[in-house]
Amino acid sequence: MQEIIRFLVEHPEVIEKLHNGTVSLIGLSELEVKAVVRVFSESTEPLGYWK
Repeated sequence: MQEIIRFLVEHPEVIEKLHNGTVSLIGLSELEVKAVVRVFSESTEPLGYWK
């Protein structure tokens, strides 16, 4: 999973393709892919205690 996260950080355009269903992540279930897309799609605003 760590390698997948690293790849997605380096290639953020793949997140949109995952969301659209035009690419897939081999070895991850549909639920895991949805979770990855959700996490990468959320705002990157830091949490309150980081301010």
